[in-house]
Amino acid sequence: MSRGRSIAVSLALLLGAGCASSASAPPVPAPQQAQPAPPYPAESSAARHILANVGKDRAASRSPQSWEGDDDDGGWDELQLPAVQPCGNGTYATDCSVWVWRTGSPGGTRSAVRSAQSVNTSAPPVLNFCRDAALYPADLGPPAIAPSGLAASSFSLRYAGTKPAPIVSFATGWWNVKLQGTFSGTSTYAPSMTVTPALTTGAARGWLVFFTWSWPADIALVPYAINEIQLAASSSPLAIPPAGSAQLGAFDCLGRTIVARKRGSDFGFSPDLGVSSLTSAGSELNAPVYGGANPGGSVLLSDDRGARTTAAVVSANPSPAPSTAPGR
Repeated sequence: MSRGRSIAVSLALLLGAGCASSASAPPVPAPQQAQPAPPYPAESSAARHILANVGKDRAASRSPQSWEGDDDDGGWDELQLPAVQPCGNGTYATDCSVWVWRTGSPGGTRSAVRSAQSVNTSAPPVLNFCRDAALYPADLGPPAIAPSGLAASSFSLRYAGTKPAPIVSFATGWWNVKLQGTFSGTSTYAPSMTVTPALTTGAARGWLVFFTWSWPADIALVPYAINEIQLAASSSPLAIPPAGSAQLGAFDCLGRTIVARKRGSDFGFSPDLGVSSLTSAGSELNAPVYGGANPGGSVLLSDDRGARTTAAVVSANPSPAPSTAPGR
């Protein structure tokens, strides 16, 4: 659907389809086997409507070859959805007020140091899984979206609306994640739900989808990402001063080199703006991007395992310093 491209950008996400790999890159692992039919209850009229196109004409694994900037929306385009609204942390819902979230253990934690999986908050969960999250380079500054390792992430979800249960739980790209502890029977509360990445050597993104049994339904959608390239907060977006430069920072979760490719105008990877791509020496990309009078567009980031992210490039126009009246 037309909203797919903007959804994919927000994923990166939170959130970008393959890449130009270096000549020395080792062979890419063989694609996964074809996956079984999507697991959802056919007796639910809402499931039959929302998920009617899920799994059709979709490969089981993401190809890492020849990415030209076609965004991967995580299967959003396969869902048949009514109008939805953003609810924070990249989530969407038909009505945000009827879905009550809490991440971490039900009682939270009193510890002064909290892990990404133990913070007690009423905000929707952030499911940004990264195998090498602990190796994220400090010199890049904080990441745009805090990553966690490939361990289970827990949260609770309560449905506080008026439409009748049961509540259906589903994950696009269901072969890449394990979703457990979901709503049982006609319960409207799942006190200890966990999502665990099943993919360890590749990259993927998708959506957790929760909805009431009958159509029309109340719906909530939560993005997840696995081993996608992590942008530094200072590069999301990358604001380049006219005729200046800005540092592009990114990190690869699988220890691969990162290919950066220009898509746009009036900027490049050299002072004369003539260099349109570069490859990092290792898993960290930390390189200047130079701009002309009005830089704009995006940088496509990818690796040889299918990870991808798009960094928007915008023109930074700092306001002039306020003038000071004489004698003040």
